[in-house]
Amino acid sequence: MTSVQNSQADNINREFEEREAQQKAKSLGLLYIDLTNFPMNTDVLKIISPDDVLKTKIFPFDRIGKKLRIAVVDPSNPETKKQIEQLAEKLTVEEYLCTNSSFEFARSFYKSEFLNKRVVQTRHSFREQKRTLESEFSKFPELEKKLPEMPSETALNEIEIAAIKNRATDIHLQPHEGGATCRFRVDGILYDILELNKKTAKDLTARIKYESGMKLNISNIPQDGHITFLVNERKMDFRVSAIPTEFTESVVMRVLDSSRGIMDFAELGFSSKNREKIETNFKKKGGITLVTGPTGSGKTTTLYSMLKELNSSEKKCVTLEDPIEYHLMGVSQSPVNQSKEYNFSNGLRAILRQDPDVILVGEIRDVETARLSIQASLTGHTVLSSLHTNSAVGAISRLRNLGLEDYNLSSALNAIFAQRLVRKLCPNCSKTQKFEENDFLKKIITRLKVVFPELKVPSEIKQAEGCEMCSHTGYSGQTAVCEGFVIDKKIRLLILNGESEDVIMKYLQENTDFLKMAEDGILKVFEGETSLDEIYRVI
Repeated sequence: MTSVQNSQADNINREFEEREAQQKAKSLGLLYIDLTNFPMNTDVLKIISPDDVLKTKIFPFDRIGKKLRIAVVDPSNPETKKQIEQLAEKLTVEEYLCTNSSFEFARSFYKSEFLNKRVVQTRHSFREQKRTLESEFSKFPELEKKLPEMPSETALNEIEIAAIKNRATDIHLQPHEGGATCRFRVDGILYDILELNKKTAKDLTARIKYESGMKLNISNIPQDGHITFLVNERKMDFRVSAIPTEFTESVVMRVLDSSRGIMDFAELGFSSKNREKIETNFKKKGGITLVTGPTGSGKTTTLYSMLKELNSSEKKCVTLEDPIEYHLMGVSQSPVNQSKEYNFSNGLRAILRQDPDVILVGEIRDVETARLSIQASLTGHTVLSSLHTNSAVGAISRLRNLGLEDYNLSSALNAIFAQRLVRKLCPNCSKTQKFEENDFLKKIITRLKVVFPELKVPSEIKQAEGCEMCSHTGYSGQTAVCEGFVIDKKIRLLILNGESEDVIMKYLQENTDFLKMAEDGILKVFEGETSLDEIYRVI
């Protein structure tokens, strides 16, 4: 047979298959569809994963509100039935019968580039003006009443805009037996914003999962995603995490404003001595600089400020991030994509083939990334990265625990900085109180006088009071408290000999101007930037 005759035979067979499916659908009391003739909305495909589509022979092809239209090849298949039951828990499912041929045709859409492109939506704008949490919070009871009547898309929009207005860094949807509590983290502190009933919480969770590209029909395993949109011509990225609980899923959305300017080290809160250490460190070619601290301590912001200092037309700067939080002109920025097996370790291998001078690795999470970062720094590249440790000296122990050798660490490390974020006192309402020394403070002051012989201990310090301007919290904004040191010849020798944190710390305190975070924090108390209570709370 010729190719034309083969094609004609295929068409005849397919027409017969479709007519047979129409009759079967009628006998089963189902609707029928030929997916080859239906215009495809690729956004709907995110509801069921490609693997589940192949396993269950279910294809989602349209959605209007809460009504989901699906095509099935074999309604009697147990896997098909199970999947439909899961979908029906959250959506109204309308079932259509289709042939295997049209199903396979439609399944190819899962490979479409359009499915993988995240559309940047536009949210409603708002007037940029100074607001207080108190004035904004007064509006939330009214919003709380309206939320159950709103479409979930509108409800999520309102919550996102409220978070941006109030400088929130995180939105928490925390489930409980009666529904969920919506909370904002502002200046490092969580505030309860809204109480949601069960239905509203469930609908809102589903909407967040849909917009962030998660699988709607899966709620028993953790999932990650992100939402991107424009508001007031600013690009906002929300990094989304969902984990299962005994009620609905717990959702946290990290707010990333990629349009924010990158601050210099003085604005971040680095003391003049720590700024000098950074400048000294950057004069060296090659080597690795680490910034350490817990989640939310401002490590990434500090790394970007360092990268900004190093960025120039003479250097090729490349970053590997999860996700990209700021955009820097002249820097090649590459986002990690776990779903495509593009992680920090294999991404770093690829970056090294880009002939870079400066590499920013968002975070060292495993031994392979650590080893590759160290090797890159030993071959002439300047490497910047972050690590989760409680102190600057603790980074050495952490890298040792990951399996790195002392001889590599002593050669590669250039400098280590650790930091935390503390709230700044409200300039409008802070008041003074008598400064009284205790044993803890006496030790710190003794150390400060060694580094700053002319230091005058104040008789009074400022404390938080509270006013309308700061929503009666006593604080407005945040600043960093830091500790850091540049690796000198003696420290390299101590690392090479496998000396402990205590031995290295003793050397730093006896032979350098190193200040611990608590000591740097007390200096900020003396300067009136923050309160003693805040230093105790954070450090």
